[in-house]
Order: sequence, then C-alpha cells, then structure tokens
Amino acid sequence: MSVRSLLRLKTTFGARRLLKAVAMVGWSGAGGFDDLQRAVVRKLSVGDGDLDRIGETLLVATEDPVAAARSLTFLPGVAWIAVGYRFNGAGNYLRNLELLARRYLSKGRTFKISAQVFASKETAGDAVLAGNSELLASIPGARVDERKPRVRFRVCIQGERGACGAEIRAGPGGLPTSGDWVSCLVSGGERSSALAWMAALSGFSIRLVHSRTDEAALRHVARLYSELSFRMDARCLELILLDGGSDAYGRIGGWLHDHKGAVFAGLRPGRPDALAGIARHFPNLALPLILVRDDEIAATYRSLGLGRPTTGSGGGGLTLRALDARIPYSERRFGGVQADSNAVIDTMKRRS
Repeated sequence: MSVRSLLRLKTTFGARRLLKAVAMVGWSGAGGFDDLQRAVVRKLSVGDGDLDRIGETLLVATEDPVAAARSLTFLPGVAWIAVGYRFNGAGNYLRNLELLARRYLSKGRTFKISAQVFASKETAGDAVLAGNSELLASIPGARVDERKPRVRFRVCIQGERGACGAEIRAGPGGLPTSGDWVSCLVSGGERSSALAWMAALSGFSIRLVHSRTDEAALRHVARLYSELSFRMDARCLELILLDGGSDAYGRIGGWLHDHKGAVFAGLRPGRPDALAGIARHFPNLALPLILVRDDEIAATYRSLGLGRPTTGSGGGGLTLRALDARIPYSERRFGGVQADSNAVIDTMKRRS
C-alpha cells in the first residue's frame, strides 16, 4: 500500500468524532518527552487538554489526524506517526483494529502489530496475539511479517484505555527541541546546511548565522530557514544576516569575537594543528563535522530537499587568518515563524 493511500483516513467526519480519532506520535526515547509535547502543542496550535500520554506515545485528539500527522512528519524527537482511534476495553480495541485493517490492509498483504501496555493485567504480547488473531480472521489472505510488513499497526494501552492506529511513516528520530540555543554558521553550501539539520536533531534550538556574499547564497540560506521552520518548532529557529564591508569572513570573525554562546561550523581544517589555533582564538567555535563521513553529510543534505547547494564566493575560504580580520558588521534578524523563502528574503531586504 502506498504512503499516499495510507494518508487517507477513510471515514466521514461524523464517524471520526464518534470513534475518537487521534494522531499517535511515537517518542524516540531520547531527550525530554516534555520537550516533544511542547513542540507538538506549538506546531498544531492545540491545548494541553487535547494531548494524552501512554508510555512513549503522545496521543493528539484532533478532527483531522492525517493533517496533524503531516505537520509532525519531520519533527525532531519523533520516531513514528500513526493515525487511528482511541478505545476503552479489550473488545473495543479489537473492533477498532479490525476497522483500521479493513481500510489499510488489503487482501493478501502482510502486517505487524507493535504494542505497549501499562498498568494492565494483559501484557504487550497478549495485545499482539489477540490483534493478530482478529486480523488473520478478518482479512482474507493477510499474513504476519515481523521483518518487512506492508502495514504496521501501533497499539498503546494503559489500564482499560488505549489507542490503535496505522503507522503512516517513520519520523526523523533524534532529540526533541529543547531551550538550549546554538548558532550555526551557514553559507548555503552542503556541509553547513547538513550541520544545521544535524544540530536540530540533536535537540538544539537553532540560530542560523549567514555572512552575506551574493544573492544565490542568501536565497539558499532562506530556503534552509524555510525548510527547518516547517520541520521543527519555528519559535526555536532564528536567522541572523551579517552585512557590511566586502569581507564576508572578516564579518564572521567580528561576530564570533562579540558572541559568547556556542557556535557550530561545518568546515574541516586541512591540517590537524589548525584545530588548536581555532580553539585558542575562538573557544566557543566547535567543528562537529570533522568526525562525520562525507557520504553521511551528503545524505543528510539530500534529505532536506533543497536542491543543488551553492558554492562559496566569499573569497579564499573560511580560515583562521580570514576570521582574524574581525571587521565591523551589522545584523538583521528574522525568526520565530514558519515562512517560505521569499517571505524571508523580502523581510530581510525591507530591514536593510
């Protein structure tokens, strides 16, 4: 079954209300669950009363669980997303599971049920066995496949209450976004763009810092901001544009000298002894990608869907000597909202 067909919860609005439709969000298990819940509240503009937790699953009560699931597809800290229904009691569990299966599990297809059970006489194994029996009896030719199922059903139960759903896709994993900010130097290139997303998946709130060189680089950085703003909690994202003079790297050096918080850069020094010089001159500057393989960086960049990266035009490359210039600069800021790249650029130009 295609992802497109799985994204359609094939019931009427009235049926969804009667069946208590929910989006089920699986936590990665890393970082803080409270951070994940806060990000979900902000992304979906829902209240805490619309949320419920069972184990490592966050249940979001909503009239359109599919739309909610789409909004959370790339949210850091999410392991998987399913759409389905809440229930009370074992009988309702099996009825709702069969209802989902009749919509998402075609004749002769394979499936798997993953369950979490808490504060109940039944175990997760009991829930899986009962569900398997129900679906094997209800769907002609259906088969259990623990390794590569065509459809995966998620079940979480606490006491008599619970929820079951059809998983529509895996999430990005990582850590939920925390209140810890880190600045990422971004040029519009492959390494710095990949670094920003890696930092987001590590649970940081992100401040993108770009020293202006040309229009192409600015547009690529604007696309990066836009993409991240739709993936993560936009209140935890900011773009800073450095301008002034003709030395793009000298501006970065001046900003690094003035900025006291942690800063990440995607560069890889050509000589190991350069690391000591960078640490001595800029103790708040870290180079996380020196330990990451190039193919992993390229794969992370491709996952952002930003197209061909820009190539540097700042003159000579980002080196310790270039940073030591420390020329004066001005700042323009944009952040805290979801926005497309044109809105980012237009706002920056109005503030120039």
